[in-house]
Amino acid sequence: MARAAAPAAAASGQPSPRSVAALVALGFLGAQLSVFLWLQLVLARSGGPSVCGPEDGGRCGALWDGGFARAVQETTGLPVAAWGLVWSLVAFLLPLLELVRQADRGVSPGLRPAIRWTGVAGIVAALGLLATSVAAGAFCLGCLAMQSIAAAYAGISLVAWRRFPFVDQGRGAALAGGLALSAALVLLYPGQHTPRASSGADTLARAVAATGSASPAASAGTGDAARDKQLHEFVASLQPDAKQALSDSLAIYRAAPPLPPARTRSLVGPPAAPVRITEFTDIRCPHCADLHETLKYLRQNAPEGSFQIEPRQFPLDGACNPAVRQSAGDPVRCLAARAQVCLEGHAGAFDYAAALFAHHRTLTVDQVYALAGPYQPRADLERCVASPQTQARLEEDAREATRHDFDGTPLVLVNGRKGSSFGPFLYAMVLNGGRPDHPAFAGLPAPRPDAHVH
Repeated sequence: MARAAAPAAAASGQPSPRSVAALVALGFLGAQLSVFLWLQLVLARSGGPSVCGPEDGGRCGALWDGGFARAVQETTGLPVAAWGLVWSLVAFLLPLLELVRQADRGVSPGLRPAIRWTGVAGIVAALGLLATSVAAGAFCLGCLAMQSIAAAYAGISLVAWRRFPFVDQGRGAALAGGLALSAALVLLYPGQHTPRASSGADTLARAVAATGSASPAASAGTGDAARDKQLHEFVASLQPDAKQALSDSLAIYRAAPPLPPARTRSLVGPPAAPVRITEFTDIRCPHCADLHETLKYLRQNAPEGSFQIEPRQFPLDGACNPAVRQSAGDPVRCLAARAQVCLEGHAGAFDYAAALFAHHRTLTVDQVYALAGPYQPRADLERCVASPQTQARLEEDAREATRHDFDGTPLVLVNGRKGSSFGPFLYAMVLNGGRPDHPAFAGLPAPRPDAHVH
């Protein structure tokens, strides 16, 4: 009976119930996956533990917090995952109505072309997102699964149904578009309350500006009382999500044991500064690039002589880092780390790192050498990069990072204790000399026990 149903359906000029039911199932799966990805996005941006979040070394983070994803959320009020849910709801509801129509032997003009337009929209969006992933050099398994669902949906509604005439196209487009608009409006409230992707440097700059005070650098000679007042105003100006991230960062810092420092190879800033920020970074890590922007902001705006930076390397590639099990197959990670080691102590080392991080997603081997041109001749840099001494320094950095409960890049130490790269946390530590028990922190929310803040 089941085998006879398909020919009968084809002869009657309508798709088989089996193919329509497959579309219902694909829409349902897409909705579940979209909700999961949306929740993971919220967790990742809120500092909680997530599957394929910021702790993945930048693979999904490069997409979730990339320029395209930011533009979609800022423009429409919905993150990309929410638009996946919009599509999935339409993709589920339309074929479900088609099944009901077939069971009742009724007529619903525009329903079948609406399903086809949904298939078109799905495959166009899937190809666009795939192109974005390729351009970013980053892939998210959940996103690829969602794109596969859209491709399968298009395969049935556009290819398997090609023998059925595509009529009532205008009515179908209006029906599909109206359902999508309705779904988007329903999801707009949670979409607007989804945390935005923003850099730590931007969050810090906005918070400092919100205090209405002068640049922190202007307060360099006004004493501890002025800095205490400024810290109170700064903490009070933070948005709720930033206050939570600050509280979580302070909890990580308080819980971290102060370990004996490793030998100091190079410092950026005054050697006598009361606060030392040690960073372990990977050149492909987008959050490491964000950290560098935060440190750049601090160098330009923090009180003079208040902190120093100790740059260290942790390339996520087993080809040069014994603490990483697998090789990434990307020569740039190890090369950029070695090149930065070679420029340690050079007056332009911080600016060179800034130039590398500015191209972190597209950086090539030739660019690593070309960007170092103003600071060191290529021949000299090539010899240094290939030297055993440089590799020994990388291995020294790897050993030092693993002493501090390393769980991903960037790893940030404040005066030898693990903290986070969150801009307001680093600013607060610089202002109060690295003390986590300042009265300005008394009004912060309780830290989350499962918080994950790099």
